[in-house]
Amino acid sequence: MEKERSNLPFRINCEGYFIDNKKNILAHNTKKGYIVFPGGGVNKNESPKEALIRETFEETGAIVENLTKLDVLKIVWSKNWAKTKEQKKRYKLFQGDEMHFFKGFIKEFKNNIEKRKDYWKGNKLMPVKGVIKLIEKDKLSNENEKGYREFQLKFLKDL
Repeated sequence: MEKERSNLPFRINCEGYFIDNKKNILAHNTKKGYIVFPGGGVNKNESPKEALIRETFEETGAIVENLTKLDVLKIVWSKNWAKTKEQKKRYKLFQGDEMHFFKGFIKEFKNNIEKRKDYWKGNKLMPVKGVIKLIEKDKLSNENEKGYREFQLKFLKDL
């Protein structure tokens, strides 16, 4: 079964670390033990950078600028990765994520009248140091997720 999965493509995905002039970062504390950053899947005919600008606005209402690509990480999903109906569909199509990481700055917030289901409600800015502490406390069992968290921490500590 796993050998068959290794022939599946990776889902092209993006994630961004955007700060304001006070060293706050655009991040969302899910209250489920982990932090999320703006990002998501890259559409056909869209670059990871274009997708991140779009996803960031859709999720947060933030207009971001001066994006710099940081790195790319391939994450192979474990058997237990898929929790939601949407993730279970993705699991059948892809072996994991090809995650493109960027950093940049928050120019301003605009009212996103669309406010889709993945729109972040409440406070969207957190102190960078606080985000680092929360990620360091995160206890993950999956090696791929640990690698992903290590990438996040490396980028956050360099901001």
